[in-house]
Amino acid sequence: MASGKLSPRQKMINMMYLVLLALLALNVSAEILNAFENIKDKLNKSAQNALSNSETFLKSMKEEINKEMEVEKKMDNKGLLDTLDQIKGETSGMIALLNKHIDEMTEIAGKDPETGKLLKKDETEKNIQYWMGNGREQEANEGRGSAEAYKLHQELDDYVKYIVDLHNSQIKGAENQDQMLSFEKEKMTNDPDKEASDSKEAKKWEYFTFEGPVIANMATLEAMKLDIYEKEKLLLDILNSRLGVATFKADKVVAINAPTATIVPAGLQFETKLFVAMSSSQIQPKFSSGNGSIKQEPGSSVATLTIPASGGVIPNGKNEGTQSYKASIQVPKATGGFETLEVDGQFTVRKPEIVVTSAAIQVLYRDCGNDVNIDVPALGDQYNPKISGTQADVIPSRTTPKKFRIVPSGKTCKVTVNSVTNGQTIKIGDIDYKVINPPKPTINMAVNGQTYNGSAMVPKTSRVALRLEPDDDFQSALPEDAKYGISSIDVLAQLSLGPPTTVNQVNTAGGDATKPIQVALGTKVRQARVGTKVYVRINDIYRVNFKNQRVPDRRFSEVERTLSLVVK
Repeated sequence: MASGKLSPRQKMINMMYLVLLALLALNVSAEILNAFENIKDKLNKSAQNALSNSETFLKSMKEEINKEMEVEKKMDNKGLLDTLDQIKGETSGMIALLNKHIDEMTEIAGKDPETGKLLKKDETEKNIQYWMGNGREQEANEGRGSAEAYKLHQELDDYVKYIVDLHNSQIKGAENQDQMLSFEKEKMTNDPDKEASDSKEAKKWEYFTFEGPVIANMATLEAMKLDIYEKEKLLLDILNSRLGVATFKADKVVAINAPTATIVPAGLQFETKLFVAMSSSQIQPKFSSGNGSIKQEPGSSVATLTIPASGGVIPNGKNEGTQSYKASIQVPKATGGFETLEVDGQFTVRKPEIVVTSAAIQVLYRDCGNDVNIDVPALGDQYNPKISGTQADVIPSRTTPKKFRIVPSGKTCKVTVNSVTNGQTIKIGDIDYKVINPPKPTINMAVNGQTYNGSAMVPKTSRVALRLEPDDDFQSALPEDAKYGISSIDVLAQLSLGPPTTVNQVNTAGGDATKPIQVALGTKVRQARVGTKVYVRINDIYRVNFKNQRVPDRRFSEVERTLSLVVK
């Protein structure tokens, strides 16, 4: 792109082109290609306006010269008529050449015969061959190739040199030397700095300018047309000063609306550049909008409109919606007063994807501390979560804003994800969970250090131990909630023909039942006859949650809580 003395408009165009080209290196999406086409179309309109202004200006200069000759009988500027025609011819020739290349790019992309729309906006191979040549031809001329880009380089340089030389020939006197133009600063074909290239060696202008999809090349050529008219304007201005008439002021301007993206995740900011094509130093536009904040760049005709993307425009059951906006630009008119240019636009607001990771699979355990990570990657650093849940306590982590502990109490739980951005709470979405009870622990009994199978007779003096074994998956997911206790244990023995009677009681005193609890059978069992049946009954089982609170587990039946053995 052009370097040297650039207008704010052209700097903005260059910046947008480079940013979009960088995005293309990552992923050539339809949105990016459409953005290139949008820029191309608007640059084309600006070029048409520039042509109209150029023709009007040349016409006014010729009228002024003819007036001098006819009315004032001054012939000093008679020769300037031929010079103006020559300038017009040189500029028209360059514009015709750029239009020819645009037509070739259109041929490469192909057009739908019915709609006229470009078919292959992302074509890269054919157009790079068109510009640089085939195969090793691209390495010719020290990496400048040997095809159309190399030729265009020379033709642009010749045009700029013609403009600079003719301009400087009009400068008279040492006191005006600061008005002299430098070919190196004005030329449009400077090679990019090494930092602007993604390779170890800086790319040449030819490759750097026309690398990318065909639609990007077309946008670049449209921008070059505006550069040509700007160079012509430099020359016409100094020639116009010989006539003693006012410096040209644009009599028609166009508002340009160039969004940085057309699809914005809800919760982020939509941003668009607003600027005036064919701006001049006399034009100081005023920007305004009722849809967001607008900031004008100091000393330029460019402003940035920033609008929060609202999730409220997304219809229920849909993933995206359309948000509209308006802005206006007041531009001073050459005849006095202001012309108001209206800008209408819209962008797509897309519901960001909520990413949830949890060790506790896709359900929540009732009355347990279920730790989940809730992230919305599309919001990046602007993600400031605010989470709530139905029939549940939601406890934020103290270490990271994305981690939460959800403690549900009902049968289901709806977790609502919001993000606080720029002081606004924006709803991102809901997550529906099924809530289940933790799996029951397993009751294990060991006799003399060995797991008892319930069938073999045991000695009367046996050592008996009980333990509650948590479910492996549950304990792995929520170790702070997989702790259990037993209130007390009764030992009963059938010493006679009547029902079993209590022969011993064990008070566990709130101990950890996931570790063995020793149960003494008692003296009466040791004195009992061979074949006496002994029952070990657990009275109450409870779970100790992460808050160290007891949660009774009443799911165990009398049969499950009673274990039996026979002594010998």
